[in-house]
Amino acid sequence: MSNFFYRNYRLSYIEDRSLLHGLQNFWTKFWLVALVVVLLLLPLVLQKYWIYTLNLAAIAVIGALGLNLLTGYAGQISLAHASFLAIGAYSTAALAKAGAPFLLVIPLSGAIAALVGCLIAIPALRLKGLYLALATLAFFVIVDFAIRKAEFLTGGGAGTHVPSPSMFGYTLTGDQSFYYLSIGLATLCAIFVANLQRTWVGRAMMAVRDSDIAAEMAGISIFRTKLTAFALSSFLGGMAGSLLGYYLQFINPDNFSLSVSVAYIAMIIVGGMGSVTGSILGAVFMTLLPEVLRISIHVLSRVLPALDVESKGAFVEGAVYGLVIILFLMFKPEGIARFWRDLLVYFRSWPFAH
Repeated sequence: MSNFFYRNYRLSYIEDRSLLHGLQNFWTKFWLVALVVVLLLLPLVLQKYWIYTLNLAAIAVIGALGLNLLTGYAGQISLAHASFLAIGAYSTAALAKAGAPFLLVIPLSGAIAALVGCLIAIPALRLKGLYLALATLAFFVIVDFAIRKAEFLTGGGAGTHVPSPSMFGYTLTGDQSFYYLSIGLATLCAIFVANLQRTWVGRAMMAVRDSDIAAEMAGISIFRTKLTAFALSSFLGGMAGSLLGYYLQFINPDNFSLSVSVAYIAMIIVGGMGSVTGSILGAVFMTLLPEVLRISIHVLSRVLPALDVESKGAFVEGAVYGLVIILFLMFKPEGIARFWRDLLVYFRSWPFAH
């Protein structure tokens, strides 16, 4: 596999045809197996709070993959991603209360979000950049208003309860059992998005992102491509919202505020746009960052009580959060994914790395 800017191409037809690329190498297989073992054993050694945080990170990975598909691959800016999580979560609450099977609720919730997401693709045909961002922001406001007013369905501002998921007579309760579900679904979504790149759909998205005029001259339908991008992105966002609803078991509009949309944008910027690895690393990093900051602030307040850092914790967290995004935009626009790629190149070429 060779790298050209942000894209990958393969020199072997067998490698290009494979579902998981790069597994022909022994060490790649070894580290992949090691990673799987570590992920399986983590819930057995971690405290309950950290398992809870990892569950949120796995859900964030699914949502970040969806937004990266839209923004990183198709080049369409969206401030409404939290709306699709909300649609997925509230759809899950309604379907679960109606007695729908758990295995159908998550994809159905994603499909409902995808149908709504197709509505944004209509103005997206003529809007770009800041204008598209404002249009998606308006859509977010509409969805938020509808959720708060439709009390008969959503519970309004008070929120609504989501029944516990059950499968084959077994109820998924507790952080540990939910961990394996969220990690498994996040893995499947990552494989799906990674392989979407080499289909005509993925290549059409990247062509539209690079130049929609050139793409149209090449025979690519701009409307169909943008419609597909919004639908797939909304579907993954709806699935993430569905999982979040099942996990929290109680949802309200504050779970899907504008700050959630901004957080997902931060994830794909810090992780690396147009990269599956970047979506994963960015989601995990930005989910763990607030927790690490809280621990650091608590320790610092004990070591230096005169500074009274703990009382300014919210300000410090927000400042560091914003600073991280700015620093990545300025000095590492390709995100953590570039660090990871450089690290792999270094070890592959060792001891001749330079």
